[in-house]
Amino acid sequence: MAERTIVGVDFSGRKSGNTTWVTKAALQGNTLDVDLCCRPAGNRGKAYEKLENLLHELRDDAVGALDFPFSLPRDFAIEVAPNASRMPDVWEAVANIKEYSRFDKLRRYFVERHGEMIRRGDANFGGPFSPLKAVNPDMLPMTFHGMRMLHRLWTSDKGFRVPPLCADKRCGPTLLETMPGVLLRRFGLPATNYKSKNKSNKGRPEDVRETILDGLEKLSAPTLKIPDNEKERCLTNADCLDSLVAAIGAALWVIDKSQFLIPRGTIPTNEEIALARLEGWIYAPSKPLNSV
Repeated sequence: MAERTIVGVDFSGRKSGNTTWVTKAALQGNTLDVDLCCRPAGNRGKAYEKLENLLHELRDDAVGALDFPFSLPRDFAIEVAPNASRMPDVWEAVANIKEYSRFDKLRRYFVERHGEMIRRGDANFGGPFSPLKAVNPDMLPMTFHGMRMLHRLWTSDKGFRVPPLCADKRCGPTLLETMPGVLLRRFGLPATNYKSKNKSNKGRPEDVRETILDGLEKLSAPTLKIPDNEKERCLTNADCLDSLVAAIGAALWVIDKSQFLIPRGTIPTNEEIALARLEGWIYAPSKPLNSV
């Protein structure tokens, strides 16, 4: 089996600070050899630019997993882009909004009437946080800036593939929406209390991160090879660890797609597939895996 480049991204929508993390690795057979865990240098705008450059440099058979909602709940998506039928329609509309404050105003007006809806597919994973959630955690900025980045990538000449959208004639790198917390639960590992901001009597966040990393190294697939210095970064920084978990999810997708829950649709309407192509879809195994 040829070597494949794998990228995991823990994306951030914060205005300042260097909080977007990227894990780069090489997948050979069932072995994921981690090369680098890093933060693109600079503030938000500069970090996004460096991340986009990194994605553009990927080979066409590379797979990246990005930790942010790729689109919006249908009802809000239609308010933002009235004629939208697929994610790219929503990305284009959000790119044209320009100012985050305007997007936030649209979101507040919608939530006042309908609440913080989750996307239909998110219910398969216990209903993760809504892309419209703006407090603890603040999902809205990463949703806004992430979709704007996807618009730029989708309309570039690189030909990125974004499941479950039809690939058509696209033959570039594959980008998957992921959520590290969902993946960790599927791996049978702690999915909470490992971030420094969490206050819990269930152990220090550092200890929980060590438990998670130990479990990741015991996965049967992919087999993880990680240098000591990169391991130390993951142990000291939860965002770095999230980027590693995202990369493992992307590698697992390459190794065995049959383990993943995918939108299959209901004959004859294929409603689930159509909705996933508008709202986005989290890629994770359909059932828990053994972590040892």
